[in-house]
Order: sequence, then C-alpha cells, then structure tokens
Amino acid sequence: MKPLFLQTIWFVSLLNIIFLDPISAQLKFNNDPSILKDPTGYKIRAGDKIRISVRGESETNVEALIDRDGKVRAAYLSEVKVSGSSTKQVEVLITNEYKRNLIYKNPIVSVYVLKYSDRVVFLSGSVNRKGPYVLPPEVEAMNVVEVIARAGGFTDIARKDKIFITRTFYNERGEVKDTKTYEVNVEALSTGSLDRDSSKRFWIYPGDRIEVPERLF
Repeated sequence: MKPLFLQTIWFVSLLNIIFLDPISAQLKFNNDPSILKDPTGYKIRAGDKIRISVRGESETNVEALIDRDGKVRAAYLSEVKVSGSSTKQVEVLITNEYKRNLIYKNPIVSVYVLKYSDRVVFLSGSVNRKGPYVLPPEVEAMNVVEVIARAGGFTDIARKDKIFITRTFYNERGEVKDTKTYEVNVEALSTGSLDRDSSKRFWIYPGDRIEVPERLF
C-alpha cells in the first residue's frame, strides 16, 4: 500500500484532472480574444423561444416566442418586455407581476430558453463554405479571422488582403438607417503584420456580409 502522503498527492492530482481541466477549458473559451461576449451572461433576444412556468401550477406552462418588440405573455398576465434580460431577471420580473396583480402570493417562476434565435453572418466568394454562418448564442461579435476560419478558411484563389464587409445600421424602430462597406486586410490581421497604430481585430456582428474576391493572377 502507498504511504498516506503519496495517496493524498494521487487523490489531489485525480481531482485536478476531473474538475480543473474542464474549468480551465471553459475559462480559455471565456477569455478568447477573438470573441466578444456579455460578461454578465446571455440576455434574451427577440426571436428566442422560452418556457415560463409556475411551480405547482400546470396551467401556467407557456412556450412562446419573444416578439420583435422583445415582449412575451405569461399565463394570466399582459405582455411584459423581457429582451435584454437574463432568465433569472425575467423570473423576478414575472414573479413581481403575479404578486402585483394578486394572482399568486409567493409564486416560484421558472424561465428556460428552449431555442435561441439564429444570429447569422453571410459569407460569399472565395471561402470554402459559402452561405450563412450562425454565431453561437452567447457570442456578441467575433473577429473576422475567426469567422473565416470557422467557414473552412480561404480558397486557394482568395485575395486575403482585400475583403469586403457590408454592415447595415438600423434606427430604434428597426428601420434601415445606413449601409457601409469596409475593406479589410485579413491576411495582415492573421499574421500580425499591421502597422503599430492599426487595430488587430475587425469585429463581425450578426447581419454582416463578408465577400472574399478572387486573387488576380
């Protein structure tokens, strides 16, 4: 039998393998410089499908899409705005609404996201996988180098030093306000050969369109 101190070291090492490695992997993802995320966690968006329920009250089970105004209707309540809030915040909001309307005295409300709305980037031209790329739900924006890498990378004839990114801007009513096209040197971004004063990243947001032209021979 191993001495006690060796058994202790072995046990601690085992715990590190079981528990710390997955945590380290998650921390690495959370700190990935190529990804922008909300540090306070996921916020519900228009187009998400959620489930709302009150413990012990089966008739309150509701599955609904968040409408374009960011609102949803829980059982026995009028519409409440939930977009921009976490599920925990929505639970508190609906709980308070039930109490304020004297429907339940001390309800235990649960809110779950059943389906996240697709937040898409479109790629065309000399990339290996053209078409839409759906950003992960928790991602607010992603470095253009990372987006193209996840789309299979450039083709052999791609012009990497001059790609075009088109972005549409909207007003508060959701109406198109402006459209701009940016020219980005992705080759320099990926190799780190930019000028000292240049940004090392170009962030891609949902709705952006990336066009990669062919290289002239």
